[in-house]
Amino acid sequence: MRHRLRALSAAGVLCLVSACAPAPDEQVLTRFFEASRTLDSIRLDRFATVVFNPRTDGSIQRFSVTDRGADRRRSIDASNREAAVRSLAATQRQDIDLSDASVGIIERDITVEAEVRAPSGAVGRGVLIVTLERAVGTRAGVSIEGQWIVTRLQRAPAERTSRAVSSGPPS
Repeated sequence: MRHRLRALSAAGVLCLVSACAPAPDEQVLTRFFEASRTLDSIRLDRFATVVFNPRTDGSIQRFSVTDRGADRRRSIDASNREAAVRSLAATQRQDIDLSDASVGIIERDITVEAEVRAPSGAVGRGVLIVTLERAVGTRAGVSIEGQWIVTRLQRAPAERTSRAVSSGPPS
């Protein structure tokens, strides 16, 4: 009876811990913003094709995901080939040759509300739209799946960041 109770307790704790763990896309964003703060190009090269440059863009101190867009699938072409290679190389821990694989891209936009420290030192709130991509496909009948990488970063349009615009009465 004691062993069964311990096993159930351990399973319960494991469920709670896994439920509180950040989503994979949030983990990538955390690593991205940390590496961008120090312009760590070696780390950024593993999971991003863009940089949030602290000298020109500022640095993200804290953030929260406010919206996850729907996943969009598209085929691989010259414009997203580099992202597919990086995505797959991150999970394979080696360079990838895509010539013998059938690969597509899953793309997702994530809206992030962030505390941004400007290059001048001033701290303000900002809304960013971050595009993540990951490669998925098959090679020799085996499913291959890459990790999420950051491929685009843009500030949200003013109407998405202004409370006055978004919460005012309809006209």
